[in-house]
Amino acid sequence: MKIITRNTQASEAADRWVAQYQGDRDGIAAKIKALGESPDPDAVDRIIGNDSWTSVERCSECDKQSDLIVRLGEEPDYESSTAWICPTCLRQALALVEGLAT
Repeated sequence: MKIITRNTQASEAADRWVAQYQGDRDGIAAKIKALGESPDPDAVDRIIGNDSWTSVERCSECDKQSDLIVRLGEEPDYESSTAWICPTCLRQALALVEGLAT
């Protein structure tokens, strides 16, 4: 289980870039790391040229975009069992569980 936001995505972008490209292609990771430990997501987007490295997955339940998502299940991979759930859907799920407990 992991909480994911644009800020956490930006903080991990340099390491994910190096893993994706088996090195620092075009010096992108170095430029991101130069922004510090908590880089502004918009600054990371400008370095990379798009927002795909700082974006947050859509909710697996309601399909809405959220600024915060909770990743449940396995580490995302081609055949992983992973769900991304927004706070609204998490609250609704908890209400269902609490309703059964009474």
